[in-house]
Formats: sequence, C-alpha cells, structure tokens
Amino acid sequence: MQVSKNFSITPGHLCLITILLSLVTGIFWLLGHFAKQPSVEMVLPIFLLVNIVISSLVWFNFRNQSSRLANLVSHIASSFVQPTSHKTTTEKSAHKYDPLAKLETKLQLLSEHLTKEIPASYSQEPPIENSPLVSSILDAAAVAVYAVDSRGKCIYANPQCAYLLGYATPSMLLNSNLKQLIDKNAATSNIDLTVHDIKEDIFWRADGTSFPVEYKSQPLNLPNQDKGAVISFYDNSERLEAEALIRHQAHYDTLTDLPNRFLALKRLEQLVDSSERNGNKIAVIFLDLDDFKKINDSLGHEAGDQLLITASERLLKATRAEDTVGRLGGDEFIILLDGLSSANDAQPLAENLIAGFRKPFYIDNRQLILTASIGIAIYPNDGKTPSELLRNADSAMYHTKSIGRNTYSYFTHAMNKEVSRRLAIEEQIHGALERNELTVHYQIQLDIRDGSIMGAEALLRWDNPTLGSVSPAEFIPIAEQTGVIEPMGAFILKRALEAAQSWQKTFDEHFRVAINLSPRQFRNPNLVQSIKDQVQELGMKPADLELEITEGVLLSGHAYTLDALMQLSKAGFCISMDDFGTGYSSLSYLRTYPFKILKIDRSFINDMNKDDKSNELIIATIEMAHALGIQVIAEGVETQEQLDELSFMMCDYAQGFLISKPAPFEELLLIGENYKELHQKLAAKAESDSVPVI
Repeated sequence: MQVSKNFSITPGHLCLITILLSLVTGIFWLLGHFAKQPSVEMVLPIFLLVNIVISSLVWFNFRNQSSRLANLVSHIASSFVQPTSHKTTTEKSAHKYDPLAKLETKLQLLSEHLTKEIPASYSQEPPIENSPLVSSILDAAAVAVYAVDSRGKCIYANPQCAYLLGYATPSMLLNSNLKQLIDKNAATSNIDLTVHDIKEDIFWRADGTSFPVEYKSQPLNLPNQDKGAVISFYDNSERLEAEALIRHQAHYDTLTDLPNRFLALKRLEQLVDSSERNGNKIAVIFLDLDDFKKINDSLGHEAGDQLLITASERLLKATRAEDTVGRLGGDEFIILLDGLSSANDAQPLAENLIAGFRKPFYIDNRQLILTASIGIAIYPNDGKTPSELLRNADSAMYHTKSIGRNTYSYFTHAMNKEVSRRLAIEEQIHGALERNELTVHYQIQLDIRDGSIMGAEALLRWDNPTLGSVSPAEFIPIAEQTGVIEPMGAFILKRALEAAQSWQKTFDEHFRVAINLSPRQFRNPNLVQSIKDQVQELGMKPADLELEITEGVLLSGHAYTLDALMQLSKAGFCISMDDFGTGYSSLSYLRTYPFKILKIDRSFINDMNKDDKSNELIIATIEMAHALGIQVIAEGVETQEQLDELSFMMCDYAQGFLISKPAPFEELLLIGENYKELHQKLAAKAESDSVPVI
C-alpha cells in the first residue's frame, strides 16, 4: 500500500492520536486488564498525565496560529485602503523557519502590488470594441441591429441590417447618418431615446424603395458620458400582407370576390345613416337565380361555381361604380343603390338586370339560359333598419318567384303578411305529428257507370292551436322543403290502409284507397319496400292501394323515380297521375310511366259547361286514356249537370263535393251505410232524365 506524497502530519493529527491513545489505555485500566502486572499498573498514571500535557501544548500552539492567520487576513484587507510598511530584517529572519510566516509575507507582497495596480487601472477608459462572442451572436441574428452615437453616426451594423437596407456589407453603413438614410422625412439626425416600445414605420432602402418595419430603440451608454442608441428592426411586409389577406377573406366572398353578407350589411348600415341625414332614398335589391340547383345537380358544382362567377360579372357591368353588389350566399345576391329621389328610380336597373340574364351563359361548351327573380325594398318606406330592409326585399323576391319568376316585384305589406305566415307555418310544422295535430280525411270516389263507391282519396288535414286550420296548399309545399313530408307520408299511408281494411270488412272488399306520394319520398331508397311491408302487415292486397303522382315528381327525370314506379306497378299497386292537364309535358309521361289511372284537373271540370273547348279537351283526354288502357277520374265535380255530362263522355269515376266533402273516417263509415240509398236515388234520377247507364 502506497502513501500519498501529499499527505503530511499536522499538529491536529498529533493531538487526535494522543487523545485516542489515552482513552484506550484508560478503558483497559478500568477493566482491570493490568491487575496481574504491578509494574505496568504503576506506570499507567504517569503515561496518561504525559498525554494530557502534550495534548494541551498542541492545542495551545494551534490556537495561536489561527489567531495569526486572522490577523493576516485583516492586514490584507487593510492594505487595500492604505499602504503597509516593510518588515524589518529581524522579522524576516524570525519567519524563516515558520511556514505560516512565509505565507503571510507572500500575501503582504501581493497586497502591496494590488494597492499600486488597481487605482491605475480604474483611471483608464475602456476601449470601444466588440468581443468575438458578441459579434458572432449579432452577426447571426435574424433581426437587423445597428447602433448610433448621440450625433446619429452609425458605429455598428450587423449583416441583417445591411441586407434589409440594400447594402452589400455593414461597413458601408458605418459613420453615415443612419436616421436620415432610412427616413427620407427626417429633419434632424438626433436620436430619440424615449422610444422603448415597439413601433411601426417605413424604412427606405439604398435603391429608393420602401418597406414597412417594426422597430425598438434602447439607450446606449458610451465612454466620456456619451449617449447613443441601439435600434433593432425587422421587415414587417409578410405580416401586414397576411393581415390584409385575412381581412379581405373576412369581408369578401372567396368565389366571386364580391362583398359578403357581413360587409354588404355594414355598407347598408352606413347608407342608412347617411340617408337619414340627407333625406335620400335607398333601394335594396334582392336577386336570386332561378332553378340554379338544377345546374348543380346536372352539370356539377364546378359548372355551378363558374356560372356564379359569370353572373357576378354581369351584375357588376349592369350597375354603377358607386353601387354595391354583394353575394349573400348560394345563388343569392344583393345590390344597394344610394341617392335615389323616388322608388321608381330603381326600376330601370331592375329591368336591366333581368334583361342581362336573358342572354345565354356559356359553361364548358354548353349554352345555358338562366333567369333571375328580383325583390326590391325602399328605405325608409319599407324599413328603417338594414335587417328589416333585407328581410322585406327577400319577401318581394319570393313573391316574384310565386308569380312566375324572371321578373321583379316591389315590396308590399301584403307580402310581409304572407312571409310572416310562411315563417309561422315552418315553425309550427315541426312537431305537429308528435302533438297529434294531423288527421286524415277521406273523399269518396264514385263509379259513374253504376253509381257505386269504388274508393276514396286520403287527404291530410292540420289543425294547429296557434295557426288554426292550415290548408294543405300552404303546409304541404313547406313540409316538402323542410323534409317533414316523409314522416307525414308514413303516417297517412298507415291511416289510409287501416281505413280501407275497415271499409272492406264492413261493406265492399273491392274498396280502394288513394294517397299522394311527394317528390321527396322518392329519394328514400326504402320507399318501395316500406309500402310493401305495411300492406302485407295488414293482410291487404297491393291493388287496394292507389298511389297518386303529381307532375312535380316526374319533372326531375331521375332514374330512381322511374325504377320505383316500375317496381310498384309490377308488385300490383295502382299508379295514377294527378292533376292531368296542368303540366306542359304530361303526354310524354303517359308513354314513359306505368299509369293505370288519370285524374283530370278540377280546372277543366269547372269550365266544362261554360266553354266548348274545355269539353272537347275532356273528351279527347278520356278517349286518349282509354286507347292506352288507362281509366279516368274527374276531380272537382260539384253539380249534377257536370256529373251527367261526364257520364255521357264515358268518364269512369268522379270525385267532388257533389258526391262528398272530405270527412273523417267516422263520417266515411256513415256514408258507407247510406251509399246504397244514394245509388238508388242516382239511378232513379237517371231513369227519369233518360240518361243511359246510371
């Protein structure tokens, strides 16, 4: 085992060894280990006494040296305040063999040296220079940094500063008046040391171009009590461009780049405030493209988007530069006209807009004809607030669509009532089925040939606590648009089948019930199967159910509509066309779809005794239908004269107030009990009037 060369025995070590040895000897003595050796036992007290004396001497010497070391430290501290005198030769020789004295002498010499050097160093001014580390950090910084003295002269610039200002190297900026260099409008070159917050400004490059910056200035203490500044800045162009883009996207339509709803209403609000002061009128024009959904469905949304862009361009060309043209969403646009003296001043522009949409649109090598419907509201006559004006212009536009489209209408209070009624119906129709507000009434269909009841049409009725009795002509289109028609259709189908089953069990097994199918129901791929399931569940035959189709179902021309009708016809259901004669292409439908019954619209029946042409059309319709193997039902029969005439024309069935009004099922059963008596009366009258086959 090797002992470290640096190890040395100190007085503390000797003191510790002496104390330990004394303790061990004393313990052995007390335990009696030396009782058998009298000579050793006599020497032990003397040995312990010697150890105590040696320990005391060592301790005294150690304490004396600690005191001298403390005095030495105090002496070094005082030497920084006033110079110390040199030791005498005698003192030096006295310390010759004392290690602590040697250390004290060396520390004294160091103190004397520091006393001479420190005041001299404090009296010198530090040179202005950059350390390599600081220079490297500033050169690598992404932010431009430069420093100037109190006169505005550049004393430092990093490479990013030179780059942003358009200079090749930072040295080209040194000793130049940098404030006047970057600010063409700077009148003086003094540095403003009060700018501590981040500010925005415009800086100029060497080539004369400008760019936005954000900068911050901090004071800089220089030698000789000179005050300068350190300025850091960066190019703010990208952030400002991003903010401008976000503001534009928030206020303008992304497709047409027209003002969106938010900005259009904001401008309308400004026009209202201005017109309130100057007394001028404002026209709010609400424009909606007619049948735009068909374009999207048939040609795709890309073609629809291109059509909207072209339409917006036509609107801009038709209006003045000071007018506002905005897109509210979808195919709805708004035009704001200011400075009008009367409501009639908006008429020329409305006519110009309508005429502009009569020109063909060319989309993907296709020529499309697209019309527009316009509603006009005038401030202050039709509203005092932007929202009220927009709502009333929208009401006028819907009125335009209801009267035929491709024209314009001014707002009236009658329209407002109509729109309010529509909104109330939309609100109340949701949940009407769950609240048991819907009932089914039945109108009998009479076999003209023998006067027997062959069936009845199931008609939906709605009685609301708030709106009262709502006409089907009002709520059926709204139910179609809102999607409520589907659960309503399932409800009336179930009730109609139950009524037909009850009638057949009570009176005649050949009784047939008719229900209407809406266009929206055909979008359901489970329509055919659900009808089959309900008929089978009640144990009835498909022939017991007549499914009436309006021309609106067929207008779309969707393949799933034809497929559904073909499946229903093959399953044995009776398919009939309702309101025949009111459409423009009904004859082609008779050839395409599997109809078994054709219903002549009530408008022809009402005029059959007033107009010979109506009679001829009815006769031609009946003969054509019979030639195609289709039976005919005449709707709206209200007089005996009409019934007699239809019998003469060989019409198959009749339906109308003459036979019965729509009634609940309980009343229908009462009619069934009396139908034999009714048949006998009709037969007796026919015999007296010599009318054949009654």
